[in-house]
Amino acid sequence: MKTALYLIANQIGMHPAVMAKLVLDGEITGDVPGGNAQSKDAWVDLHSLRNYIEWRHDQKQLEEMPYLKAIRHIDRALRR
Repeated sequence: MKTALYLIANQIGMHPAVMAKLVLDGEITGDVPGGNAQSKDAWVDLHSLRNYIEWRHDQKQLEEMPYLKAIRHIDRALRR
């Protein structure tokens, strides 16, 4: 399921430019037209984002509280 990059990035505590770089680097599935993270057409796949967040947590690169916050917001967006 895809969602606007700039909306979900702010909700999970990640700067949109950082998330756009992850999309452009192929870490997360999505699209950032023209490399502009603030574009209304920039999107990320929520399942891919959730997998990436879980992977970072498993690698001890993400602490528990930011991890739980991110998962909560992603799950809420998936239920819509």
